[in-house]
Amino acid sequence: MGGYEYWDLVASQRRALADRLDAMHPDAWDEPSWCAGWRVRDVLGHLVYLAEASTLSVAGDMLHNGIRPDPALLKLATRLGELPVPRLTARLRAAASGRFHIPVMPRAVVLGELVVHGADMLAFDAPTASLDPDSLIPVLDAYRRFARSAFHTTLARGCRLVATDAVWASGKGPELRGPASDLVLILANRPQALERVSGPSGR
Repeated sequence: MGGYEYWDLVASQRRALADRLDAMHPDAWDEPSWCAGWRVRDVLGHLVYLAEASTLSVAGDMLHNGIRPDPALLKLATRLGELPVPRLTARLRAAASGRFHIPVMPRAVVLGELVVHGADMLAFDAPTASLDPDSLIPVLDAYRRFARSAFHTTLARGCRLVATDAVWASGKGPELRGPASDLVLILANRPQALERVSGPSGR
């Protein structure tokens, strides 16, 4: 997928998530998300932060909030999460074309963040579920590579993952089969997706 086409897809998914969050009942914004310890509004704050970020701004924030990424990102997300949600969704739309990604990670992780965090906020009703499965193949490749180091997941250990809606498979062992979007969630350590796949760890 070419550069312009890829970032245009990311921008459209950010806008779609903003629209869906605006349509939620306000009480749901304070509900726990699938991301342990994060409310829905905190996850939104995290996505806003990433959309608005630059390499320079992230480096400065890490220096001021601690160099360990997970605690620093939680602190930044919850700080933004205290803002009114309509203000956050407006900022997500305004920054929809942002192109920041962590330099050592492939850009596919940016789309992966939207798939995973969309599910964190909206369960399986996230608009990212309607993505062309083929667009998730680079995400699957990246997440398969970084699943243990970045997401601390062991959900797919010892399994061969097979997408049922795209030409993608990886690993050895008993097959864990399901839609590409659900395999992304499993690789990102979201056990909720296991009920939607078939195999030794699924249904």
